[in-house]
Amino acid sequence: MSGKILFLKTLNGKLASTPSDKLLFETLCSQGFVVDERSWYHPHPELGPLTVDILKTYHTITFIACWDYNLHIEDFESFLKNFIIPARDAGVKVVNCPELLLWNSNKVYLKDLENDLGIAIPKTIFVDTAAGDAPLIEDIISRHQDTHGAGVVVKPSVSASGKETYKIPELGSPTYDPVDAQEKWEKTYRYTRSLSASAKAMVQPFESAIKRGEFSVIFLGGEYSHTMLKKPAGDNFVAIEEEGATIRELHGDEVPLEGKEIGRKVLRYVKERFGDGEGWRLGYLRLDGVVNDAGKFVVIEAEMFEPYVYLDVEGAREGLERLCKALTE
Repeated sequence: MSGKILFLKTLNGKLASTPSDKLLFETLCSQGFVVDERSWYHPHPELGPLTVDILKTYHTITFIACWDYNLHIEDFESFLKNFIIPARDAGVKVVNCPELLLWNSNKVYLKDLENDLGIAIPKTIFVDTAAGDAPLIEDIISRHQDTHGAGVVVKPSVSASGKETYKIPELGSPTYDPVDAQEKWEKTYRYTRSLSASAKAMVQPFESAIKRGEFSVIFLGGEYSHTMLKKPAGDNFVAIEEEGATIRELHGDEVPLEGKEIGRKVLRYVKERFGDGEGWRLGYLRLDGVVNDAGKFVVIEAEMFEPYVYLDVEGAREGLERLCKALTE
């Protein structure tokens, strides 16, 4: 089989800049596919903007590396509805499917996983930012008094890479500064409000288990592939490589079994909710979470939009083959 595969991104320029992306591109090309990269947001300087007719010339369209979409979320939602869904309905394969992306692009989906599947997530308050000025963060923190002195984290429900995400100490603790806390909260609130009417400002108890590391349990082509452990640097509270986090692949008993079980449960759930037949498979899923002091796997995110999936590690070999198959079948 041969044909063209389109990797959509937000910015113009070359995308295959990481070992994982490069390996995926090279593998697809070695199988006879032509791999293109185009921005959904910026017109190509030579080829112009994308159209439905152009999209219909591709065998597959994927969003696995479509970073920064969240900076233009309303435009992106419009692009999915007016361009991608018509192309998909005309026979183009889209991985992952657009209806799932619309759902997964806003972390409010975590409530669905909690309510429908009984999956443990941090106790979260979703604050509507369309109502006006930011409420007092002290009033919200007072509703999180089960945080065991760890404080809260505030962040937008539509975000990536920790943008406008802050940790606020426990109310009344020696390190709590009411002015600083309100300033951080208002930054998150205003940024969230600027993104989309559907975006919410999130307030969550800080999961101190993040200091032991955040697990990324990765599924490719509908099956478990491999697991990474990301540890924040120093006193940082986010496990982001750009901020110094260390990352390594886990093996054998190091992998939390509950994380794998939850991932399989999520796979079944999205297949029932978004699948279009028995043969439907999710292309990729990265389940991020921590194991708390009680030994419970707490899901921080179930990323099915544009997760970095570490295809260049040893344990990803079979997963890479399945992902390529999901993109090319």
